[in-house]
Amino acid sequence: MKIGLLGLGTIGSGIYEHLKRRDDIEVVRILELLRHPGLEHLETSDYNEILNDPDIDTVVELIGGLEPAHTFTVQALKAGKNVVSANKLMISHHMEELLTLAKENGVQYRYDASVGGSIPFLYNLMRYRGADDLQSLSGIVNGTTNLILDVMQREGRGFDDVLAEAQKLGYAERNPAADVDGIDAECKLCIASAVAFQKYVKPEDVDTEGIRHIAAGDIIHFKQMNRVCRLLVNAAKNPDGSIRAYVEPTLVPADAMEAAVHMNNNTISVVGEYCGLHTFQGQGAGKDPTAFAVELGLRDIMDGVTARLNPIPEGYAAVDNRQARHAYYLRTSAHPGVPVEKLGDCEGSAAYLTEPMSVSEMHALAKDLRDKDPRLFFAGIRD
Repeated sequence: MKIGLLGLGTIGSGIYEHLKRRDDIEVVRILELLRHPGLEHLETSDYNEILNDPDIDTVVELIGGLEPAHTFTVQALKAGKNVVSANKLMISHHMEELLTLAKENGVQYRYDASVGGSIPFLYNLMRYRGADDLQSLSGIVNGTTNLILDVMQREGRGFDDVLAEAQKLGYAERNPAADVDGIDAECKLCIASAVAFQKYVKPEDVDTEGIRHIAAGDIIHFKQMNRVCRLLVNAAKNPDGSIRAYVEPTLVPADAMEAAVHMNNNTISVVGEYCGLHTFQGQGAGKDPTAFAVELGLRDIMDGVTARLNPIPEGYAAVDNRQARHAYYLRTSAHPGVPVEKLGDCEGSAAYLTEPMSVSEMHALAKDLRDKDPRLFFAGIRD
């Protein structure tokens, strides 16, 4: 296999290092604006040199973002080249188009590195989907937010302090919005849901709340409740054929499985009608774990595994989060406007417990209350 590598950043350099030890996969060209000593003979700033090279049969897209990643991927598929990608943002927004193009052009689009890093979650989800009626999936899919929440919980430190340290250590991006606002988790949920339920899920249909506004005072209340906060993705079939799909901070019991997932680790679970509950844990992001997943994708293409496993969803899911209900922790300086039990003062505001309400209602309520209280924070409460 001869590949064109798009991007030589953290993950791109990782996959290049991984592939140097193989004699059956060769990096022929690297699309990169910056020059790296010793790699000048491979590097180019002109994508056409990769696209028009008949010896390159597979493109590995690791530049991230929507564009030019989307355009480059479309061009590669139309040119009859396989594509392997870990770009969850681009995949979640263009999944139908990319899978359709791959099928039409007789090539493979491998994207399981986009969810869970080295955890073989999407790969097994594809296998399960062919033998079982999958009912739900949930878990921790963003290592950065899990690290922040874990350190805040164990050490009692504030959000800004822990985030700054995570950025210094390379766990969080300089602009952490995709992580702390839940967008990264939202994209991964859309991709996993499409595989599990065989219906595409639009990111804009997912109710999403991040952890940007969590405070040390909130953690004190969580400990008093014997709870641990984790950012969880949730998707499940509703009785009427629609699905629920949402991302939100969630208070789980202190002895729950997710509470024991520390630092930047991930855990993802799937429930099937026949297989029951299966849980996958491990490193969900980072240079080596993600490069490992990309390498597995390349190996699967060579072995013909992708063609047998990669199902193409049909149509778009109707997302209805009104059918998911639970109580919430709510901290705000505004009047809640719904029946609540006050827990006490917190960070110049008040902390409350709501009665059970739908996910749709809570996310809509928070959006309205933020006009008066931009630093409002809420978290679902799971039994």
